[in-house]
Amino acid sequence: MWRHWKKYSLATLIVISIQQSAYAGHIYLEKTYQRAWCDRFNGITEFKLCDRTRIDCLTENYAVEFDFASKWAECLGQALHYADMIGKNPACVLIVESKKDWKHYKKLHHTAKKHNVKVWYITPKQIPKINSHGR
Repeated sequence: MWRHWKKYSLATLIVISIQQSAYAGHIYLEKTYQRAWCDRFNGITEFKLCDRTRIDCLTENYAVEFDFASKWAECLGQALHYADMIGKNPACVLIVESKKDWKHYKKLHHTAKKHNVKVWYITPKQIPKINSHGR
């Protein structure tokens, strides 16, 4: 019996390690930032579209996409697609967790301006304390 327990314990440890590595480099999951921001602006999270894509946050005026700073170009493309699909204004919320992320914010802001995409950012400091332990 001890042998089986060790085998299952090792498997559990490996699964936990893999899950933890998925969070590596980020303070919170994207959905934590998304919920905090979307709740603050009375939006609907994960709004499903007819093409089976999901808008991270749908507000009265905006189809909002969230991404970590290094994925700034994906944020822009998805926001434009969602806005086109639903007839709202496109917007991006870039997740800025470190000083080096600001270079990506600047790139996004510059390009988004040319395409009339609204840009905001969110930092870990803006996450309500109640969410501070949740991933």
